[in-house]
Amino acid sequence: MTWLWDLDLRVFRWIHVDGHRAWLDPVFWVISSTGLGYVQVIVVLLIGLRPTFRPYLPSVLAATLFSMLTPTLVKPLVPRMRPSNLAIASPQETFFYSSYPSGHTTSAFGIATIVLLLTWPTRQRWMGLVTLLWAMLVGFSRVYRGVHWPTDVLGGACLGVASSGIVCLVLVGLGRWPRSQPSI
Repeated sequence: MTWLWDLDLRVFRWIHVDGHRAWLDPVFWVISSTGLGYVQVIVVLLIGLRPTFRPYLPSVLAATLFSMLTPTLVKPLVPRMRPSNLAIASPQETFFYSSYPSGHTTSAFGIATIVLLLTWPTRQRWMGLVTLLWAMLVGFSRVYRGVHWPTDVLGGACLGVASSGIVCLVLVGLGRWPRSQPSI
């Protein structure tokens, strides 16, 4: 597993150290902030106020909450120090423990996956693709800001997709998956 550690370190250095630009700091702060669970829940609820989206709110909210819970359950099982402990790191947040998985990335990919599943068969497919791009930027921002390893982000993305997949399967099994797709 030395090769994985070396790869993680090289990619972290490339993004966080070599790729650092002062003008990008506020951009990635904003993007990273959209990965906070409470911000995501507020946005989902605000979108849910639209009458055309209301039938899909339970699906999106369930996926959001489940993908926010998942990292909380996994983090104690994988005690991993954050890259912010490295001498080369200049972390932009004060986190120094419980690195795996990235919670921001998990919930962002959870939301992106459920939106993609809901919109894929419609003309609103672009919304799913935009939320997927947003989720990728949230993950990238966590490495850029110096608080997660690239594999933390990759693991978080996989957990987020899996979380939404489970929610989708449960809702389909219960007959609660929306029959028509949202017009957001």
